[in-house]
Amino acid sequence: MSYFCEVCNGLENLTASCPHCHAEAQDFGPYNDYLGPYAPYRSMDVLSFTNGLADLQQHTCVHMMSCPLCDHTFQLSVYVRSY
Repeated sequence: MSYFCEVCNGLENLTASCPHCHAEAQDFGPYNDYLGPYAPYRSMDVLSFTNGLADLQQHTCVHMMSCPLCDHTFQLSVYVRSY
């Protein structure tokens, strides 16, 4: 079974509040894109085997979020759909 992230594919918008100041945080893309120079071009499933997170088992796509107000960065898990 294959999975895809609706946020990464532009089908949904990701909104979240900063856990520190509660301002609206910005989505900076999937965590896996930051793992190496060619990471954005590799399969989500392949990168999930080596990223050290439980996203593969939990069927989630971990996104990096940043608060423009207090500059806090954090991770947010998004459930992925199967097709």
